[in-house]
Amino acid sequence: MHRAPESTPISLFFLFAAALLLAFSPVAVSAPATGPFAVAGQLPGVVLQPVATGLGSLTSITHAGDSRLFLTTKDGLVVIFDGGLDNGVVRPEPFLDLRGQVSTDEERGVLSLAFHPDYGENGLFFIVYTNLDGNILLVRYQVSAGDPNQADPASARILLSIATTTSQHNGGQLHFGPDGYLYMSVGDNAGRVPANACVAQMGDSLLGKLLRLDVDHGADVPPYYSIPFDNPFLGTGTTRDEVWALGFRNPWRFSFDRAIGDIWIGDVGQSTLEEIDLLPVGTNGQNFGWKLMEGTACFRDVSCPADVPPCGSPLLTLPVLEYEHSDDTGCSVTGGYVYRGKLLPQLYGTYVFGDFCTGNVWGAAQRPAGLQVRELRAAAPLLTTFGEDAAGELYAATISGTLYRLAPRGPIDTVAVYSPAEARFLFSDLHLGGLPGRSLRFGAPGNSAVPLAGDWNGDGKTTIGTWEPATGRFRLKNTLTRGPANVTFVLPARSRAIPLAGDWNGDGRDSVGYYDPATATFQLRNALSDGKLDITFRYGSPGTTWLPITGDWNGDGRDTVGLYDPATSTFHLKNTLRGGSDNLTIQFGPAGSNWLPLSGDWDGDGRDGIGLYDPETGIFRLKNALRSGAADYVFQFGPVAGGGGPLVGEW
Repeated sequence: MHRAPESTPISLFFLFAAALLLAFSPVAVSAPATGPFAVAGQLPGVVLQPVATGLGSLTSITHAGDSRLFLTTKDGLVVIFDGGLDNGVVRPEPFLDLRGQVSTDEERGVLSLAFHPDYGENGLFFIVYTNLDGNILLVRYQVSAGDPNQADPASARILLSIATTTSQHNGGQLHFGPDGYLYMSVGDNAGRVPANACVAQMGDSLLGKLLRLDVDHGADVPPYYSIPFDNPFLGTGTTRDEVWALGFRNPWRFSFDRAIGDIWIGDVGQSTLEEIDLLPVGTNGQNFGWKLMEGTACFRDVSCPADVPPCGSPLLTLPVLEYEHSDDTGCSVTGGYVYRGKLLPQLYGTYVFGDFCTGNVWGAAQRPAGLQVRELRAAAPLLTTFGEDAAGELYAATISGTLYRLAPRGPIDTVAVYSPAEARFLFSDLHLGGLPGRSLRFGAPGNSAVPLAGDWNGDGKTTIGTWEPATGRFRLKNTLTRGPANVTFVLPARSRAIPLAGDWNGDGRDSVGYYDPATATFQLRNALSDGKLDITFRYGSPGTTWLPITGDWNGDGRDTVGLYDPATSTFHLKNTLRGGSDNLTIQFGPAGSNWLPLSGDWDGDGRDGIGLYDPETGIFRLKNALRSGAADYVFQFGPVAGGGGPLVGEW
């Protein structure tokens, strides 16, 4: 089905002279959680796409800097998913086989894998697993000299062996940080009522901690690592030198934001609360409170050292997100990643995480008021892990052996703004505001041309164009690159006509037309050429200030029309290109404003939603569902204080 990114026509009465002042939404520093998060809606245009099934009990996903994905299984295998997403397969021979050396009791098994930043030169990688004695081992291996898809089992060197007393709470995530050091999470290894239940607060133990190791210096002799000079507890004598942060119950999954360097940690709770912790880049030594606190709630201090801070102390760092145990929400958090890929621009900068018990997947995005959480429509039951590929695209895996990727649900429309003073189009590639992803100058600065957007050649991408009121000439481009128009033609119009763009016949190409407010008449053409107008009908009330919009309101692949009444802030929408009454009537936004209407498929469901743009503030308000209610997205983009007009498309 063609999903033409519909244009938003700009009335001649709403063209503004613009000083090109780029405005963007301020980003709040993540504040401590004040209770369980509320879900603000659905993640737009994202699906969990199965990539492979029957892979065994998957526990981690990572990459070695190339197109391969490396997957670990609980029972001791490291396997390679190779060949790309469309034709990818798991290679028949494992990269490494540790079966027979691994304990798989309860939460034990192979836990994580990380490749050295210089893997291409030195071939080193690191793995965490529980051995047959139940100890948590951190082991270094090297790829074989003759085969990049085979590790050398004889190259094993044990860096750490952490004794345990139970089969639970092993933690076990590995990541190299942007500083080149190896980070490792370790759980408190405590059952429900063990003697060492407060070990996360005990400085002489590595349990319940986040560790940071220098694996380059001292790599030739045991223990095959050294301590970074700026580790926070180095030389204190009270806490192990390896510790970077403490106070965790079971930090099963943590990750670095590859663009910023922040550390996001999913710490599994016990009785009531699951939590997401944050270590901003440049910080260390924090105490995240377990078992004095579970999330933001007091827990207990039995068996804790006498000098630990009390519950609620400012010396304890609270989570930035938490949620309660429930049948609908979950009971065991699976930490994820901040999305920094390209396939899902609307997800850029969002922290994606989930829950093992329900398979729910959420995304937490920074907003001026703090973190806003949205939910994925699909679930991945028994969700064990997330992982990134080399390009920053996200994957998820389950203990039942399914590998997923986070994929586009469908084409996602984003916004653009036209500045007539400079004849410049500013495009938002991130969907939720910020600085423009790119810009393009087209036409002469300061002219009276009206901007348009549409898929003029049917290639599935939106480009731009202009309409000249004095001559009725359309100038349309097929690419977002500098240069003259690819298509020009003239269609006669009444003096106060407003130009439109849309796919009127469902052929996969947008064409143009007019709306005449004096007579409430739509006139549309199916071809991008001189000639007669193919469709003419009346809709609305003659002589009003209502503004036209176009969109595919019912998902049938054809664009129809609508009218926006600014006096009442009401959208009147039709599902056919003929006169008659409204098919849908929606009140959205404040009555009597000078906001401009727009429409687009904001969530990739194949149906257009509606929106409003305030030219005085540059604020967009977008709504997914065609019913009254609050906006799903509110953000600022482009010129302000009398700036240009809005456009919509899949750029």
